[in-house]
Amino acid sequence: MSIVNTMLQPLEWLIAQLLILGHRMLTAIGMPDGAGLAWCLAIMGLVLVIRICLLPLFVRQIQSMRRMQAIQPQLQRIQRKYAGRKDPRSQEALQRETMALYRREGANPMGSCLPALVQMPVLCSLFSMLQRLSRIADGTSPAIGGIDRPIAVDIEASRFLGVRVADTFMSVDGVSERLAIGAIVAVMCAALVIMQWLLTHRNTSRTIMESPQFRMQQTMVFVFPVIYIFSGVTLPFGVLLYWVTNNLWNLMQTVAQLRWFPNPGSVADERKSVRDHARENRRRRAAGMPSLEEEAVEAARRSANDRRARESRARRHRSTVVTSD
Repeated sequence: MSIVNTMLQPLEWLIAQLLILGHRMLTAIGMPDGAGLAWCLAIMGLVLVIRICLLPLFVRQIQSMRRMQAIQPQLQRIQRKYAGRKDPRSQEALQRETMALYRREGANPMGSCLPALVQMPVLCSLFSMLQRLSRIADGTSPAIGGIDRPIAVDIEASRFLGVRVADTFMSVDGVSERLAIGAIVAVMCAALVIMQWLLTHRNTSRTIMESPQFRMQQTMVFVFPVIYIFSGVTLPFGVLLYWVTNNLWNLMQTVAQLRWFPNPGSVADERKSVRDHARENRRRRAAGMPSLEEEAVEAARRSANDRRARESRARRHRSTVVTSD
């Protein structure tokens, strides 16, 4: 653990500086200094800073997921080609053709994991820093960045919903405090369940939804919330504030993704096509143009007229040939 802590020290220092900066901005707009709500909001504000920095990775994640969804039919054909063939040569050929498909289509199966991998050190650093607040406050641990003993005392004593930042579900005695922590954990789990349900049932292509792997994905929707429940009773309340804000951000981000950047062939993609169709018809109506349906009918009518004209010319040509013979 000492090696891990040493590696996380620069990140802890940066998080400490961001916390102090966020607190100063909140006090500058009129919130009271010292122990209070400003420190709790500063912790939650870390989500905004971190997620804004992660937006480029989120865009890459969407692109990777869309590519992976689009190549699923080709991937399944490759898997069916080598189904039941367990010899080393067949397995090597399966891996080779799969990797060639990934390279050709620019897909990366690990692309969707990048934001989570980046956030994990941040969460670990925040957890470590909040765990050390009590030791910094009593002088048994050195300061972290700008968080010295007086600031640590203020942060540790800050309350949100009546719960101190440093408290855990197991350390508080009051019923109201435990109910507040339980409510935060419940919101955290609910946001995660809704987000994962939307991703699996609204942003997954119908081809994948018919595959056996989809049943495993459905099971995973409920696995992580259970982990959250067990971890939620041991984590400091400050970490829970960060985590619940992060999950709510993820939920809103997922809703935006389903509305504007759904995966090809998914239910969300079909609904987006319907919305785009209606929006285009409204634009055409405002511009005095025919609707898409009217344009399609007109195109079919012209195609039918062209076909009849070609058939008529062909009949005349045959008649002319017969007459000349």
